[in-house]
Amino acid sequence: MGSRLLHFFGGNNKYLLDFYPNASVGFSLRKLRGGYNGSCIRVRRSSDNSELNIGFVNDELDTASLLSFCGANNGFISIWYDQSINSNNAAQTTILSQPQIVASGSIINVNTKPAITFDGTNDFLNLTTNINPTSSSYNTFVGKRDLASRRMFGLSGRQSSSAYLFGLWNDNKYYLQANSTNYQTSNAVDNSTTQLLLTGANSSGSMSIYKNSNLVPSSQITTPIILNLNAIGAYGVSGLVANCSIQEIVFYNDNQLANRSGIEADINAYYKIF
Repeated sequence: MGSRLLHFFGGNNKYLLDFYPNASVGFSLRKLRGGYNGSCIRVRRSSDNSELNIGFVNDELDTASLLSFCGANNGFISIWYDQSINSNNAAQTTILSQPQIVASGSIINVNTKPAITFDGTNDFLNLTTNINPTSSSYNTFVGKRDLASRRMFGLSGRQSSSAYLFGLWNDNKYYLQANSTNYQTSNAVDNSTTQLLLTGANSSGSMSIYKNSNLVPSSQITTPIILNLNAIGAYGVSGLVANCSIQEIVFYNDNQLANRSGIEADINAYYKIF
């Protein structure tokens, strides 16, 4: 109990990835690890395509520097920096495929916090190094879609039509997918267009999905054989893309179900989702 109190009241374990270490990747617009001294994002402004690294102030995205750089223009993400110890950054060099964070001089916010918006047409980011998930993995992210029947997912695989996927699909069901014939899907539809905290857990082949800390009733199709993750916001060779805003993604390549309530409490304490 003492270490948990230190976590929530500003002790040594102040940051999510310090209190729950060993994440494969950690992407966020807040600081996730005390020992991380890098930037949060690299942004391209639309006026002249210049780029600038934007860091943190008081453990949050340096919005003042972001707005000063972009001016009255749009700002797009060329790199979202991984705050885990692995430096597995997510990047996009193609201008038309870069997700957006500033619109006409205003930061895009969801529930008062900055968010990265993927347009559902061609926006996505590529990981520096593929992640090869084990039979036990844990994926959590904060996102919001603007309209029902749009795709909302974070980490995914682009290497084949049978790839990793976790999120809310355009049939309004939740999927935790290992490949085309191995997946967990919710038993009912959800037309949510509000900010959500989603958790997907794969524990030795048994998959479970959580929305805002509540288990989503779901059914599993066969036993998962999980393929590589290599992108944020793009699934499969056919180029299916997300149409949503994302604020945070953390992926563990091991079983974190025992820590689920603590991880979700940390995220919710910051984003105030539920």
